[in-house]
Amino acid sequence: MLLPCYGEYGVCWEPFERFNRAGSRGRLAVAMYPKDLRVAIIAAVGDLRWQVAKEKAQHYWMEEGLTGWYYQWFSDRKMKGDVKDAFIGDYILWITKESEGTQKLDREVRDIFWRYLPFPQEVKDKLKNRGFVYQELYKKDQNRAMSDGY
Repeated sequence: MLLPCYGEYGVCWEPFERFNRAGSRGRLAVAMYPKDLRVAIIAAVGDLRWQVAKEKAQHYWMEEGLTGWYYQWFSDRKMKGDVKDAFIGDYILWITKESEGTQKLDREVRDIFWRYLPFPQEVKDKLKNRGFVYQELYKKDQNRAMSDGY
């Protein structure tokens, strides 16, 4: 949904439809005149991903899955502020910088995102040649794929 206003970031309006959680799509709200449209949409999608992961984990959201791992990292660092806002900021870096091979995230956050918010395979194939960090993450993926059969 486009909102008739100025703004920097988009938001998740609703992660699921009320009566159709299984097959529904989330609703995003983006300002009609953002500073940077790409960043506004990425922020909205990041908010959506956080809300969906939190809803699926239900009352275990601080313990399991994407939100659990990120929350544990956030609290271990004794960071201040809202966990979701920090996640959205890191998600913007993940999509804009890390997808191109520029390392901007903390190592643990990169590991969490690589596992729970993976890039398409062609991006992973490109990144594995961009440095030791991505090469190690790629190897972990291969090891995980081989061990899933057992």
